[in-house]
Amino acid sequence: CFESAIRKDESKKDAYAGLARVYIAKNDLDWAESVFQEAVKKQPKNADIYQVYVEFYMDTDQKEKIPLLLEDVDAAVSERLAGYIVAGPEFSLDDSEVYEDVQELSLTAEDGYTIYYTDDGTEATIHSKEYTEPIQLGEGTSEISALSVDRKGVPGLPVKKSYTVELPIVD
Repeated sequence: CFESAIRKDESKKDAYAGLARVYIAKNDLDWAESVFQEAVKKQPKNADIYQVYVEFYMDTDQKEKIPLLLEDVDAAVSERLAGYIVAGPEFSLDDSEVYEDVQELSLTAEDGYTIYYTDDGTEATIHSKEYTEPIQLGEGTSEISALSVDRKGVPGLPVKKSYTVELPIVD
């Protein structure tokens, strides 16, 4: 019934949401997700379909997939779903500079957001260390990846920066 509604009018968000709910009820999130993937592929400017796609991720606790979904969307879609697009954290140090002394890196985000980070070169996720105090950058190269998570639990895309500290050699 939902499939015939989609064939009749591909722009109807309710038909996609209904078909996805059928798959969710069968505990098949992959098929439910594929319903939306196909819909946005066919209609990349349909903000209604993106809206129900985001709601699917929220309802099925797959919030970490939202930033990738909304990364390169049409401006109208981006404007409509702005509440789900989370800005990355700000880094206090310039990553193009080479520092001659140990540094302290501060990360900041919008009020109420939580920041998660890694300092081992891997990409930050919502399961990484929670940022609570400045990060000490010692001698050598430090790869810092960080992301912000809003009050709804929606993460932004990770921001990755590399810092170099070269202590001067004393003669």
